[in-house]
Amino acid sequence: MNNSCKRQVDILIEHGLIVPVTGPDQIMGDGAVAIDGGKIIAVGPQEELGERYSGRKTIDARHKAVLPGLINAHCHFLQNFLKGAKDDLPLIKWIEEVSFPRIRLAVQDYLAHRPELQYYATLHGCIEALKCGITTAVNMEWATPLETIDVYEHTGIRGVHTLTFTDNDQWTPPEAILSDGEIFGLADRLIERCARSKDRRVAFCYGIACPNSCSPALISKVREEADKNKVLVHLHLAETNFEFQNISKKYHKTPTGYLHQLGILGPDVFVAHGIWLTDEDIQILKETGTSVVHNPECNMKIASGVAPIAKMARAGINISLGTDSCAVNDNTDLFETMRTTVLLQRVHQLDSACLSSYQALEMATLGGARAIGLGDKLGSLEPGKLADLILVDLTSINMRPVNNVINNLVYCANTNNVDTVIVDGKVVVEKQLLLNLDEEKAVSQAEKFAQRRFEAAGLKLPAYFTP
Repeated sequence: MNNSCKRQVDILIEHGLIVPVTGPDQIMGDGAVAIDGGKIIAVGPQEELGERYSGRKTIDARHKAVLPGLINAHCHFLQNFLKGAKDDLPLIKWIEEVSFPRIRLAVQDYLAHRPELQYYATLHGCIEALKCGITTAVNMEWATPLETIDVYEHTGIRGVHTLTFTDNDQWTPPEAILSDGEIFGLADRLIERCARSKDRRVAFCYGIACPNSCSPALISKVREEADKNKVLVHLHLAETNFEFQNISKKYHKTPTGYLHQLGILGPDVFVAHGIWLTDEDIQILKETGTSVVHNPECNMKIASGVAPIAKMARAGINISLGTDSCAVNDNTDLFETMRTTVLLQRVHQLDSACLSSYQALEMATLGGARAIGLGDKLGSLEPGKLADLILVDLTSINMRPVNNVINNLVYCANTNNVDTVIVDGKVVVEKQLLLNLDEEKAVSQAEKFAQRRFEAAGLKLPAYFTP
């Protein structure tokens, strides 16, 4: 067909190996994806779409897999500055020695109207996420100034900005706790700011630190505000045996049972970890429609336990994946997370068929979309969905040969194979280069600021902290 007779679209991706995540048998060789107005308008064979569409921008996807953008459903960008910082600590001591000193500093900076620490941490985190093929990140942070939302807009990522709530000074340092009036007021301002974010790419989410660190009154208040404002709730749940024993002793219920009694759980809630769960807890999560975010590498490093992901999947609970904090996981590689998810479940269950590679891929895409309430808009390559997708290079030696593209993506790929990243129909990474800003300049500025701020606060850093 003559080009003049074809419908012109913003982007036409041609000759790709299409992995739409609409089923394990839906792979399409020599396929195409047409994108216009920020949405996917067609997915199909190259021969068919090539006759119907011409692109203002055409991307040659030969020797590349085309798949939905990855969704990191649980991370903490503030801790991006802590890669490799500490080892050999259980969670409680890790929180005391590594996490809380930085959280305390971030909250004090917020109260002093100094937005730079959270700004630069979020900038560092967004850049890394995009280079890793992550198109949506759930960033759970403490006392974040409104300027933080600017970063999601400038970098081009889709964000779910989650504000952490806590009021228990026996668990959290008092200097890191804001009054109810201050924290809920900040939440209202962030809700308004996110609602007018560029292309509505940033959503707000209430974050409950964990059952140990929040009073029943605060948890109930968060539920009330979430209902009123129609926004999501995210929290850490059943992460450690310490939490399980402490809540069980105090309230005579498991942490999951306790939260269910308070009425916080529901289809607008997604919980990180879910390691220490009873069969009854799993049934509660299923019946309430609560999603779970699996963070296997963080859980492994600090020996928190193995979440019963295969059992939850069989029960019909929606599972998504997260990298958690770079201070524990030390990277933001969701391909590695997919691989670890499958292998950990199989060795833990002594069952090589308890979880498949396709299930892991679905968790990293569609499962994440469902967890953040966007299952009808993200997570798979289907007409009408938002155009968040990535191209993965299949020519690198670690990917060759490709015997089964899903297996190769889950077991062989890593972030270095991500070639192109598209968010909301806009190319933000092309040929592994970030397009919206100077990557090296931005990362260097962020790290140098962090070094100055941490040293000024008396936090020790090695001489080789920055290159």
